[in-house]
Amino acid sequence: MNNQNIINPNMPNGQGANGGNYPYYPAAAQRSVQAEPVKQETIMTKCMKRQFSFFGIASAVYALFYTFCLYKNASGITHPFFVIGTLCYFFLSMKKLGVPYKKDSLFYMISIVLLGISNCCTDSQPILWMNKLCIFGLLFILILHTVYQDEGWNVPKYIGAVLQTIGGAIACLFCPLIDMTSFFAAKKQGKSDKKSYGVYVLLGIAISIPVLTVMVMLLCSADVVFRNMVNKIFMFDFSFGDSFRIAFSAVVVFFMSYALLAALCKKSVAEEVTDKKVLEPVIAITVNGLLAVLYVVFSMIQILYLFIGNMQLPEGYTYSSYARQGFFQLLAVCIINLIIVLFCISLFKDNLILKIILTIIGGCTFIMILSSALRMLMYIERYNLTFLRIFVLWALAVIFLLMVGVSVYIYYQRFPLFFYSVAVIIVCYIGLSFAHPDYWIAAYNLNPAHIFNEDSYDAYDSERYLMRLSADAAPIILNEDKNPYLNNAAASIEETSFFPYYQKIRRKSEGMNIRNFNFSIFIAKRWQ
Repeated sequence: MNNQNIINPNMPNGQGANGGNYPYYPAAAQRSVQAEPVKQETIMTKCMKRQFSFFGIASAVYALFYTFCLYKNASGITHPFFVIGTLCYFFLSMKKLGVPYKKDSLFYMISIVLLGISNCCTDSQPILWMNKLCIFGLLFILILHTVYQDEGWNVPKYIGAVLQTIGGAIACLFCPLIDMTSFFAAKKQGKSDKKSYGVYVLLGIAISIPVLTVMVMLLCSADVVFRNMVNKIFMFDFSFGDSFRIAFSAVVVFFMSYALLAALCKKSVAEEVTDKKVLEPVIAITVNGLLAVLYVVFSMIQILYLFIGNMQLPEGYTYSSYARQGFFQLLAVCIINLIIVLFCISLFKDNLILKIILTIIGGCTFIMILSSALRMLMYIERYNLTFLRIFVLWALAVIFLLMVGVSVYIYYQRFPLFFYSVAVIIVCYIGLSFAHPDYWIAAYNLNPAHIFNEDSYDAYDSERYLMRLSADAAPIILNEDKNPYLNNAAASIEETSFFPYYQKIRRKSEGMNIRNFNFSIFIAKRWQ
């Protein structure tokens, strides 16, 4: 080891180990002059500013791509390409910043792509809305997982990190302008390593957007054939209102995408997870002990009255009427119980009695889940299927699986509860998304066994609900072999009560083009 430059504080003149003269510093001063480690966010931020030509152009191209894929296009075939393009934009940016790819990100990427594919395979508005919400949430989890070391993160930490990142992106909204100014200033002072035309390309793109928009508007008004071709491709008229909204959407996405990268470069989220188990467990034991007693009594009633059904019911109640109520309330209690158990595990000190009480609450929650599911099934048998009733059954199944993971986590806290929870929710939701619930709703409600059972069927309400279903249900509703109302009709479909649904499907199929092609609507077109 070379000791030439090691300061020897024991020598009065601060001589080095080899007798060289160095100024003497006290120990505290020595610590202050030591080189502080360069923060990673500073390196990444400088890298992003230095390569503004790349990140500016990439964000501009992504903004145009986003607008083309999603503007006035809720369920088109461009959705899978949009999510793939978003992943490419993100990982290409991370590669430029020197952030490595993690192999376990593959699960999130596959899930995001599958949800994008689901968007162009269904016409159900609730499913489309939840698909987009899941894609947004998974993208943020993927982003945080890539940038940070998140092995020990829990659910509250991830929620806080997502909110902090969104807040940081909002705070960095003007970073494109600031970085562009500093980039030009560096070029002017001759600090850039090589000549780059990237910023000029970005300015050219920015100038070309309004110019091309105006020219397309003029050409569309000059020639009707060209106008029809453009409308078929883009699915909107190049009017002033549309042009303004397109430009506004592209500008907003450009600033937000660049700002998100700038916020990630700052790495403002602390990676370490502080131990928050500081509360006295006696508090939780007291509260949860009383809840456990209440839940045990309630669970016994469910077993004796609902599951076994051999106890005397209150006056005026039949067994079926007793069973067909309370499922929404029980669903709410199950969700609250899940939150309570997670809250106690995260904030209260480890205690064996508390763990036993939480286990009892978890066991009672399983009974409540089964009770709510049984009540819902009996309610469906009486009043038929709706999307909300299917979603309740799905939610109960997900809560059951989550509660299994939480029960394991109570006693084995190295269990990856967050990843398990995300995997359960995403895998179960992808199954729901591709299942086409509207198809099964129509199949169940139009089953002759339910239609002609007057004690359990309201024909008017059921038909009115079926009219609101998406194109996913067309292979049942517009199929004479599956719909008894069409099979028994002597006249054409125009004279049946399902003609409004037929018209809705025809309007949707006629409005399809290159951007908004949807497989569900395409299949429904066969049954017109």
